[in-house]
Amino acid sequence: MSAIILCSVITVSAQEVQKDRNRTYRITLGNVEYAHHNEKMSAGEAVGQVLSGALTGKTSIEATKYEDDVKSSIIKGLSEAHRFRYNDGLLQLKDVVEEGNVVVNALITNINAASSSDTWKDKDNNTKVTTTYTGEVDVVLTMKDAKTGEVIDNVSLNGRGMGLSTFSTSDKAIQEAINRLSNNITDWLNRKAPLQANIIEGTASKKDKQKEVYIDMGSSEGAFNGLHMGVYEIKMIGGHEAKSQIGKLKIEAVEGDDISRCKVQSGGKDIKAALDAGQQLRVISID
Repeated sequence: MSAIILCSVITVSAQEVQKDRNRTYRITLGNVEYAHHNEKMSAGEAVGQVLSGALTGKTSIEATKYEDDVKSSIIKGLSEAHRFRYNDGLLQLKDVVEEGNVVVNALITNINAASSSDTWKDKDNNTKVTTTYTGEVDVVLTMKDAKTGEVIDNVSLNGRGMGLSTFSTSDKAIQEAINRLSNNITDWLNRKAPLQANIIEGTASKKDKQKEVYIDMGSSEGAFNGLHMGVYEIKMIGGHEAKSQIGKLKIEAVEGDDISRCKVQSGGKDIKAALDAGQQLRVISID
């Protein structure tokens, strides 16, 4: 039942959107496994093998010494989503089995550093070598309902990092990949459970284009300056909501618990026409 409740928040329902539309949920990191424990090596070995690739032109190694960094990246990604609050161990799992709370198990399938080198001549005919370092991190995340254990979602996510030898090393390339993985995890959760609001009033306009609007979401529901939100026309078809995007907003100022002023970034003409016609417009976070 709790999985169904979470999904009903993630999908659209007129009743759910208006009631607890931006409710937050506890998210806990459960088991973390690495698929290549038999390939462990030290930090020096990992970086050394990558650097030696500059001599042969190409190399690729499993840099498993970064496993703890990847775990920290997963935690960071889970912690920064709009509508999930990470359980940092202060609460036991039995204390977060409320309906809608989730547990995420992680399988780290790849932590890889590679390098490739190109040889070229400069204007004085001197031989130069340019080395490109790349880092790759891949994980499979399984989201389960904390109460029932039912699988809600299963997703493969990755991070990629790259840099030229002048500015980077294999270690930096892997760290960049790990940071990008964290961002991709946060994006995944934000797509599953975006922040939602309604346009309640149009303010500044110019000719036939809307320039600013107010939405009914403020600090109490997690609004913040700089948040980008899509604008959608809502229609009811056979008792179900259908939505189509007509524009994009950015929150310029959070002006209270339940109100924010937004700049219209695109679709100003369609937004103004819809507001003038009294149509219902919903906004949904897109980052």
